Amino acid sequence: MVSKFLSGVMLMLIVLLFSACKKNDHVVIMIGKDRITKNELSEKLLNTPIEYQKYVSTTFGKKQFIDAVVREAIVKRAAKMSKINKNFEYKNTLKEFKKKQRRYYDEYKDELLLEIYIKKILNDIKVTDMDVQIYYDQNRDVFDNPRAYMIRHIVLYDLKSAKNVYEKLRNGESFEKMAKEFSQDTLSASNGGLIGPFKKGNLMPELEQVVLNLKDNEISGIIKTTYGYHIILKISEQKLKPIPFYDAKENIKKLLEKERFNIWFLREKQKLGNIKIDYNVNL
Repeated sequence: MVSKFLSGVMLMLIVLLFSACKKNDHVVIMIGKDRITKNELSEKLLNTPIEYQKYVSTTFGKKQFIDAVVREAIVKRAAKMSKINKNFEYKNTLKEFKKKQRRYYDEYKDELLLEIYIKKILNDIKVTDMDVQIYYDQNRDVFDNPRAYMIRHIVLYDLKSAKNVYEKLRNGESFEKMAKEFSQDTLSASNGGLIGPFKKGNLMPELEQVVLNLKDNEISGIIKTTYGYHIILKISEQKLKPIPFYDAKENIKKLLEKERFNIWFLREKQKLGNIKIDYNVNL
């Protein structure tokens, strides 16, 4: 009984409070039974450009703004009275809008979820200044003798096709021609498979390890990655100026964060067990 009594009292207080707020909200426009208050006008004004808001602060601008709201209200009232809201076009368009809004809301929820969670992950795998210094010291040869290289590559989704293309290359076919004809990396295929220049850490480790051991104009074997089967032609390698620690530390930090995130991702992927993906789907 006490609980019901208190609930009733709380409800009454909320109703009274709401009523008080409504009474304190000055009615500016009355059109029949319709009311437009000062707060509603202020909300409408907030949705306009700042330059127009400054104009409305003048006597003439305020009158023009209020008159525009009156015109809109009269037309809207006439539209409701005409039953146009029963029109198929109106109802169908509104229905489609609701679907889009729902989709946008769902997409925003997912994006926000990812944004906040990735911040947490990055905080968990945080790279310290000491981590960066250790990496630099352990890879001094890379920074004291940096190199950049250009390559051409051919990517194929199945091993049979990769073997077929590789055999043609061994028999003297042009790498550039084979890339244009067979590579499933369409972005680079049109340019004969040309990509780069790359510095150490730019390519996937399994590809980079092969590239660094190739001589200029030498073709690799078939390399399997998560993206398919690769064949690489090393075009050139260039020695660059030594990179001091203060120039390298930001890139090292990003590299270590990427490596730690990949380790975290692989652990999560393994937890899910069997994952099936159809890369041949037409999009």
